[in-house]
Amino acid sequence: MDESLLVENSVQQARQLYKDYREKLMSESVFVTLLKNYSSEIERSSRLMVQAGLPDFCGYCATSIPGGGCCGEHIATWYDPHLLLLNMLMGIEIQDKSYYKDSCRFLGRNGCTLKARYHFCVNYLCQRIYEKFDKKAIESLRAQSGKELFACWQLELFLADYFKKNGRD
Repeated sequence: MDESLLVENSVQQARQLYKDYREKLMSESVFVTLLKNYSSEIERSSRLMVQAGLPDFCGYCATSIPGGGCCGEHIATWYDPHLLLLNMLMGIEIQDKSYYKDSCRFLGRNGCTLKARYHFCVNYLCQRIYEKFDKKAIESLRAQSGKELFACWQLELFLADYFKKNGRD
């Protein structure tokens, strides 16, 4: 299947899940607690990234250096409907098309437009980052990224079980 069609299919499935299950999921206290925890971990990661100066550095690389950055067009294919649903449940509107040609559909003018990101997008730091940025800041960010990814994993397990029980794998 064409990559853009694969991504569009995941987005449409997420939109349908949101429409069908938003109210039901948001009435599940365990889910709401997990979602709030995940959102808090994302915010902590984001603060550390800003403190270190990574968003400007990564944004420049992703949008200005030919072949630069880790936000290639194919990255969007890694996002499944459940992860996109989590974004929607945290108030993120999924954009309808790529902002930049040959880049990830979810890369916007100011960086990633998603709050809940695929584990590669959370965890990967290129060699240029290791060379340019403070090692302690990077260590703190890596530790926090692990907490963010664990909170995401807990939600993904919840959703997999929830949808299995409700006949929607």
